[in-house]
Amino acid sequence: MADLNDPVRLAELHGAMLRTDADAILDACVARAARLARAPIALVSLVVRHIQLLRAHHGLPLELAVSCATSRSNSFCQLVVRDEAPLLVEDALRDERVPKELVEHYGIRAYAGVPVRVRGHAIGSLCVLDVVPRRFDPRTIDGLDQLAIEVAGRLSDLVERDAPIGSADLQERLVRIEQATRVLERALLSLAPVIAAAQNAAGVRPQAPVDAMHATPSALVTITSLRAAVGCWRDMGSVAEELCDEAAAVASSAPAASGLVAAARALARGMAEVGPLVRLAEGVLEGTLEETAAERGRSLVLRGAIEAHEAACAAVNEIRAGALRARAATGSGAAP
Repeated sequence: MADLNDPVRLAELHGAMLRTDADAILDACVARAARLARAPIALVSLVVRHIQLLRAHHGLPLELAVSCATSRSNSFCQLVVRDEAPLLVEDALRDERVPKELVEHYGIRAYAGVPVRVRGHAIGSLCVLDVVPRRFDPRTIDGLDQLAIEVAGRLSDLVERDAPIGSADLQERLVRIEQATRVLERALLSLAPVIAAAQNAAGVRPQAPVDAMHATPSALVTITSLRAAVGCWRDMGSVAEELCDEAAAVASSAPAASGLVAAARALARGMAEVGPLVRLAEGVLEGTLEETAAERGRSLVLRGAIEAHEAACAAVNEIRAGALRARAATGSGAAP
């Protein structure tokens, strides 16, 4: 049985794996899975710390297609990763193993999922879902296993394709890392109103991460603050990816900076887990998602977003401190 919070397993989830932009190969895999199982819904789900990120999907309800995530605790796929084995659910209403929130919200009644493995670690699942009770024959499961190998290969290829190219002066890289943390700190500050607004709408009392960001009641519901937060989250995605690349390059030549990679990847995962809430806010702002549907989506990702925001803030501080230590160890002062 795998530990879902094993840092080694989580470390495999980074880079382009955590994006939500469409990928033709992954999209083809889930479409083939749906046809193979004669099921209306198919997913590539990556099980992160707080959410399951829906990296590719077919046939999802609109709010899930917008958020590209549900809470990990509500997911069926967490059981696939935990047990590192296929999971078959013939009738979710009567199966005591599975959480019931997706059953109640979306009428999910049957499920078949197989592990997606990268370098020996189960990072997620390729699964199919149906809205009626049913059985899945062995041939279907064998076909899903083969497709899961293709999915794992594609995810690995995406990460390798985005690997940093070339080299730069170590001190220049460390300065860029410190500068990036300042940009990300400001962006995380601007995300607080989105989280606080979702808490307010859900009737949840704001927690420490939002309080610490000094989000005032008037800031919680303004369209301007929500639009600004959505824009900042979009912008800081590329900054965080560049920071991960810089940290990997620095760590390869500066032992004092060995912790930077883990911290940078933790930041990227935190941002990916805040993302579903931001995408739901964006859908409402743009008029593509009704508030009722957005509320269903928010209920599945709100707690994870709160915790992930706090973790991302902590990771930014850790990265900056690590860069400063590395600069001191290599004989240079602080960044201007």
